[in-house]
Amino acid sequence: MKKEGRQIKESAARYLLSKTGTDMENLEKELEKLFSYTLGCSEITVEDIDAICTTQISNKIFDMIEAVAAKNQRKALDYYYDLLALKEPPMRILYLLARQFRLLLEVKELMGRGNDKAQIAKTAKLHPFAAGKYMQQCKTFSKAELRSIMEEAANTEELVKTGRLNDRLSVEIFIVKYSDMSRKK
Repeated sequence: MKKEGRQIKESAARYLLSKTGTDMENLEKELEKLFSYTLGCSEITVEDIDAICTTQISNKIFDMIEAVAAKNQRKALDYYYDLLALKEPPMRILYLLARQFRLLLEVKELMGRGNDKAQIAKTAKLHPFAAGKYMQQCKTFSKAELRSIMEEAANTEELVKTGRLNDRLSVEIFIVKYSDMSRKK
């Protein structure tokens, strides 16, 4: 940032990471876009980031899980519809959801063994920022519920592959089921 003559508040830097991910190659591309977009400005803001940076698909999945964890069904479904509008196949969305829930279960188990954020990040091969987000998200779920979600994802995939359920609808049902307010603990 200093090399480019720009400043960014810590909150905006965290937002940039949450939007673009922690992949250094992608982050470098997004920073180049930001530097061009903010030419003549001394500070990069959240508004600048929203205006020019591309949200990674995996981050939308992460945001969707956050909405599911918060039992915010409307927001979770909005993310799902956004992903569909971006031509993301429903079964890939289900796969990514299942992968995120698998990571949540791993983090939950590591937390249960008394590991701190740094240990969890190292063991689960996560960026420390992401490890902190997972630690926060997994507090909403019990281990049993996370295992149940993983099983449900596998069952949903089987229903689609055997032609008993439409792929788009099956993922929507999955999201609705786990973002239902009445399931809140």
